[in-house]
Amino acid sequence: MAVPEDQDGRNLLPQSDLLVIERSTRQGGAKFVERKPPRVVVDMREFRSSLPFLVHQKGIEVLPTTIEVGDYVLSPEICMERKSIPDLIGSLASGRLYTQLEVMTKCYRVPILLIEFDENKYFTLQGNNDLGQDISHQNLSSKLTLLALQFPNLRIVWSPSPYYTASLFLELKKGAEEPSEEAAAKVGVDSEDMAEFNLAAQDMLRTLPGITHKNYKHVMQSVRNMKELLGKSLEELQQLIGPKNGKELYDFVRK
Repeated sequence: MAVPEDQDGRNLLPQSDLLVIERSTRQGGAKFVERKPPRVVVDMREFRSSLPFLVHQKGIEVLPTTIEVGDYVLSPEICMERKSIPDLIGSLASGRLYTQLEVMTKCYRVPILLIEFDENKYFTLQGNNDLGQDISHQNLSSKLTLLALQFPNLRIVWSPSPYYTASLFLELKKGAEEPSEEAAAKVGVDSEDMAEFNLAAQDMLRTLPGITHKNYKHVMQSVRNMKELLGKSLEELQQLIGPKNGKELYDFVRK
């Protein structure tokens, strides 16, 4: 079978086809070998955004799965947590991002924090007037700096738009092994060591007055469930999380 070529002898078939043509000098012709597209495991919650569709348009097979760790699993070693700017600010303020990255760095060799900007806005995190000379816990850039120091294996990636992110996936997956839906879904679920990092329980706990990013782990390790926590007396709560925080939680529950 003749293979269409241009005047320079280059193959004219599109590269995105699932059939790859390989020359065979022994057979004097061409043989067709099936090539599977690259794959990405995507958390079901990410389908509220346009990125999974854009990733699919790039020729990547999207595998929708409920996963506990990360938003996108690009390979058995590469996991990505994706944050828009509003999500980034909110999760930094609540401490949720710290927990997410703590889990991800324990489970994957290459953890990635993707910070994705709105394509209709300037590609800048903060204005020059907002940048201080010293590290401050209230400053967004300072918080990201502290994250990088806390998690030295973390890669922080910036993207100006979802379209750029979809192209970035192809670059990140070059030479990488394909991920497994089953394996990605089990990460952070089956391991007893990861039980303390139940993100759904943490989210609920952190909405309560008196619970902070400094004491929530101690609370999760000290009580079996929410019913036991909310049934404690004022003295017990103050002993557990301190006089001020204990009083705030007690008053919230009783009033």
